[in-house]
Amino acid sequence: MLILEEWSWVLNCLLREIRSWSSLQWHVDSSLLVSADLLLAAIIATSISTADSQLLVASSSFTADLYKPFFRKKATEKETLFVGRVLVLVLSLIAFVIANSKGSGAQAIMDMVENAWGAFGASFGPTILLSLFWKRFNYQGAVAGVISGFVIDLGWLLTGMTASTGIFEIVPGFFGSLVVTIIVAKLTSAPNEKAVAIFEQGTSKNAD
Repeated sequence: MLILEEWSWVLNCLLREIRSWSSLQWHVDSSLLVSADLLLAAIIATSISTADSQLLVASSSFTADLYKPFFRKKATEKETLFVGRVLVLVLSLIAFVIANSKGSGAQAIMDMVENAWGAFGASFGPTILLSLFWKRFNYQGAVAGVISGFVIDLGWLLTGMTASTGIFEIVPGFFGSLVVTIIVAKLTSAPNEKAVAIFEQGTSKNAD
């Protein structure tokens, strides 16, 4: 909402200026107004595309990973669908209230997005890369890497190291997770033959 208000103010200023120009200037500079409209439409489209995807992911994750396994193990498909829709509505209202706020509220959104992506990259980045390129990689290493990456990332942020050093928390979190993942994978048992066969099959297809 804050972004839309700022763009609305910009467009109003452009309109006031255009009205005071000559007919030739109107022909030339009206294209700027059209460009601004297209840019605003692109921003809105991107925001909507991202928002609906994130809402669906959050709803699906809650119903599949939390609600049905822990709260209602015998829940029907109709029930889980209803719960998912309700959750989408609730999350949408919460997001609207936060996005409609100004000043510290709007900045808080940016901070949360940065922190969330930092934690995501630090936790899952090394795990994804090693699972693609290292045959010795195993389940224990993956779990240790995800946990250590998240802990290091969060600790770096909460202790104020990001502000004092200027180094974004994903950097120490990523490399810390990478080291822990490799060490734990080396110290624990190797993956079974089935996992190795799947890995080799995938790498051979990529090579072809």
